Amino acid sequence: MKIAIVGAGPAGLCAGRHCLKENFSVDIFEQTGLIGGTWNYVACTGYDEDGIPVHSSMYKDLKANLPKQLMSYEDLPYKVYQESYISQEQVLDYIKTYSKKFRLEDHVKFFKRVVNVEPQGNTWLIEFEDVRNNRREVQFYDAVMICNGHYKDAIIPEISGICSFQGDISHSCHYRTHEIYKGKRVLIIGAGTSGCDISGKISSVADKVYVSCKSKPFFPLPDSACEKPLVKEIDGNTAVFTDGTSAKIDAILYCTGYRYSFPFLSKKCGINVTDKNVHPLYKQIISIEHPTLAFIGVPLLTCYFPLFDIQARFFLSTLNGHYKLPSKEEILQRLNHPVASKPSRPLTKYHVLGEATADYFEKLATEANIKRIPPVISKLFIYVMMRRCVNERFRIIDDERWEKL
Repeated sequence: MKIAIVGAGPAGLCAGRHCLKENFSVDIFEQTGLIGGTWNYVACTGYDEDGIPVHSSMYKDLKANLPKQLMSYEDLPYKVYQESYISQEQVLDYIKTYSKKFRLEDHVKFFKRVVNVEPQGNTWLIEFEDVRNNRREVQFYDAVMICNGHYKDAIIPEISGICSFQGDISHSCHYRTHEIYKGKRVLIIGAGTSGCDISGKISSVADKVYVSCKSKPFFPLPDSACEKPLVKEIDGNTAVFTDGTSAKIDAILYCTGYRYSFPFLSKKCGINVTDKNVHPLYKQIISIEHPTLAFIGVPLLTCYFPLFDIQARFFLSTLNGHYKLPSKEEILQRLNHPVASKPSRPLTKYHVLGEATADYFEKLATEANIKRIPPVISKLFIYVMMRRCVNERFRIIDDERWEKL
């Protein structure tokens, strides 16, 4: 069986490793000349030297917001770094070590941008373009794994009066360094992981930082930042908030997240994509219409590297005959069940796992009878999410226990 993988980031490399472990032939398509995906720091924004949109959202001095114990592939633990919360460079080095250990680069087609994924009978047509000479080619595969990530296409909310603002407007996907905000009054919209982290960096040089958020900030804001509610409107260089207060500002930085985007998918794939939802997928992985098409890494707010491992193994277990998927009719019947049709959370939050991470991992392992993610991973994840402190150090004791150092 021959499998095509789109993207040579952490998910794509993990998928490739498991394909090779199952003795499947694999090609990993990567539109840049680098492995590691978004973990590569690229100083430029917009387009790179080959005219390809920059996918990396990395900025200077970024540290992972999850400890390394939750960012480990199942067959390659971290061997170095005493601290648990490590830098972007250290994570990238780990990914490169993983690739080297399993000789994954031998299977990467660099500078090949996938432009069309389309089912044709029992095979898949993959059309790709060499970004250096614009030459296009077509190859056919038995299965496809989509691993292109979702930290590129920014979500920009509509704000009344924004057209009247004359200052700098940007999104965190274009943020690289805090220096451009020196001496300015900055409004950061969004208090998720990026908004909180970037607010701390900008606060060190800005005249004033306001952080507008609709709920409690994901991490504690710096003392010098002023927390504000949602923006009601922008009037020239004044931001008016829903509590009636206002503030003079010189720059706006959106930290409002990203939308799912798979522009290379043909309509024949039967996948519907909105800003925050990809469906219909079985277990948030496998296309119901075409079960030889899988998406690795769609869920949010979870332990991503373990997620890549178990999702890849779940999908491949359906290809190697270890696990037989329910019929399309049975899957749709489950989705249309009265209980299933009334989710406890809105569709915009459908892919957010959070505290449900342990249950999700366990259900995948149980249903397909595959290797489990050790429970200690989910236990530590819940602790980290509740504490939201990036200065602690941890050690995994065994599959059930961890300790703080």
